[in-house]
Amino acid sequence: MKRIAAHIGLTAFCALAVAFYLPENVKIIIMAICGVLAILFFLIKAMRKRIAISVMLCVVALSFGVNLLYTAWAVKPVVDAYCGKDQSIEASLTDEEFKQYAKYYYRLTTETINGEEAHIKVLLKSDKPLDIEPFDKLSFTSDISPVDNNYYLAKGYYISVNDMELEYAIERTDTKPLYYHVIRLRQAMRDALDDFLPEQESNLCKAILLGDKYALDQEIRDDFRNSGASYYIVVSGMHFSILCMMCLWLFKRVIRKHYIYYPLTYAVIFLYMMLTGFQPSVMRSGIMMLIWITGQWVMRQTDPLTSLGIAGIAMPFIFTPYGCGDIGMILSFAATFSIIVWQAPIYTRIRIKRIGEHLLTRWCIKAVNGILQVISVCLAANILVLPLSVFLFKGFSVMTLVSSLLFYPLIPLIMGFSLVVCALYYLGPLRYLALIVSWPLYGVSKLVLWMANLLSSLPFAYVRVKSLYLYIWVAATLILFIIAYLLRKRRRLYPMIALLSAIIMTVGLSVHCVVTLNTNILEYYAGKTGSVVYLNYCGRVHMLRFDCDSNTAYQMLKQLQNEHDGAYTATATTYAESVNYSRMSDNEFPIDHYLMYRSVNRNVNASVPDEYIGGASVVMLDDGVRMNTVEHDHKLLLYLTDTDRTILLIPNGFDYEAIPQSMRKADIIFIGKSKEKYAGLSCDTLILCSLEQQKYPLPQHQSLIKPKDKHLSLALN
Repeated sequence: MKRIAAHIGLTAFCALAVAFYLPENVKIIIMAICGVLAILFFLIKAMRKRIAISVMLCVVALSFGVNLLYTAWAVKPVVDAYCGKDQSIEASLTDEEFKQYAKYYYRLTTETINGEEAHIKVLLKSDKPLDIEPFDKLSFTSDISPVDNNYYLAKGYYISVNDMELEYAIERTDTKPLYYHVIRLRQAMRDALDDFLPEQESNLCKAILLGDKYALDQEIRDDFRNSGASYYIVVSGMHFSILCMMCLWLFKRVIRKHYIYYPLTYAVIFLYMMLTGFQPSVMRSGIMMLIWITGQWVMRQTDPLTSLGIAGIAMPFIFTPYGCGDIGMILSFAATFSIIVWQAPIYTRIRIKRIGEHLLTRWCIKAVNGILQVISVCLAANILVLPLSVFLFKGFSVMTLVSSLLFYPLIPLIMGFSLVVCALYYLGPLRYLALIVSWPLYGVSKLVLWMANLLSSLPFAYVRVKSLYLYIWVAATLILFIIAYLLRKRRRLYPMIALLSAIIMTVGLSVHCVVTLNTNILEYYAGKTGSVVYLNYCGRVHMLRFDCDSNTAYQMLKQLQNEHDGAYTATATTYAESVNYSRMSDNEFPIDHYLMYRSVNRNVNASVPDEYIGGASVVMLDDGVRMNTVEHDHKLLLYLTDTDRTILLIPNGFDYEAIPQSMRKADIIFIGKSKEKYAGLSCDTLILCSLEQQKYPLPQHQSLIKPKDKHLSLALN
């Protein structure tokens, strides 16, 4: 079996990444099936020749077993032992704080819990900044809850503290580890960029150079996402390769002694890993760069796929088996694998061969081939990244190829100029040179921001995909590949099938976008303890109800994140709903405006403009959408009217007698938990948000929807 390290490493990484997202019982079934098949392949004489299949099945079974053992021995004991009750914690802050949606996040490592020694990662969320520096000791007592966000689970944080009134004590430490000085260097680089550049341009440079994407406003992040260039504002293998190649090129020309400049390049690789906070995608690229530079040093040709496989083997040991489930890591591996395998064949087919001997002709062909090489890299990377992005984010940008051509030559300029500015800023007499270098840096950064905004504003720049269509597309593609596999000359059919699959996806999404462009849809999600109701009015989302516990709210939040960028308005009629909306903003679901009931305590993002409603208020949610409110006994009833339908949302326990006569008839009525008798109401469609309602007299209706209907979309026009 050739490239055994590549096969084993990539198979193990893929298996661990898949296992991270599957339920426990499914993982057990897959592990058992792969184990049994591996044994059969070893025992059956005719199958022993295909030893590679047996080895890969063993690797998959072992990878799933490692994930299950790690969950049972490392994750569950921590969650079961400490969650659900107050704990006295002494911990050390292991990195800088970061701010997201008016919440401050602190990454801690405990030293003791309830007086007993324990070294566990804890994610602390606070509504206010703590006066603490990295590696200071923090003591507090608070309730601990399990982390239910895959992003933090993949980074090794299994428990969290979310206390709005946290009382704590800080102990300053004089002895700091090496990583503390790296953090100070990172802060100094940010200060240098802030001094010479305006806010937005400086934040862009920090995101590209240091991976500090939270410095960018949400609107700018959306622009890069919609334009298909979001990988430029997070440090990835591309950034790492650019930096290392620049340093190696400089060291070779200045030092000229390989036993000096190669170790210096090693030091740059390790330093950049620390500067970017040991992000998984950077670690993957760093391992591959170390292997490549070592091969250059000993004058041996390295195999990129083998290097990638070794990185896949090393990742679970560097992080945890859960670390392979990090989305950035998955996309980084997929893009690198695609480029290694398919970039050269694509470029060979599309490049322009040499024509004529004229100098101008040669330069023109060279320039065109340079552009075609960038196109081949982008096309190769998206062979795997595009379907993965569609499944992970339920959408993709059609501007990816355009943004790659525009941004690819500019990113090295931003990284190079940013490094020069940071270096000259602290060199005293040469500091004025940093000001000169900052001028072209400002121009390039401004250009990148402008182009991202321009591409993002184009019609259908970013296309959202419904889950049902995904399954249909995948099923159709698999059927085509199976048919091709059963036919002769199947290798010739595979490229045609790949093209046909892309056409099916593109045409289907285009038809979907045209059909739903001016459609107003009422969405309803049901959970065990409540429901979510929102109005999608020509692409603008208005949240109307969010009355459920935190676990159900999080599951529904993931659904909303997959389908929408955020909400334009959110109506909070109870204290519980205001807490849920705050949680939504905390988890990267932005809300532009809050409409809060006057009796609700203000417990949402203070930076978001909000409006207080109550009594007999009338609010225009959108063009042609009017919302009337009725207040009774500290509860708020909502009655919506648009051009075609009327919608009545009755809060839990709202008195029937308090409903105005003009609102007792509606096209759609939502009823929550209540012991009231609503037989006097009438509607076309009745939606129950609780099973308890079935034993009470209900309104007159033509159709009844119960909570067992998990998701429902009603077109209003």
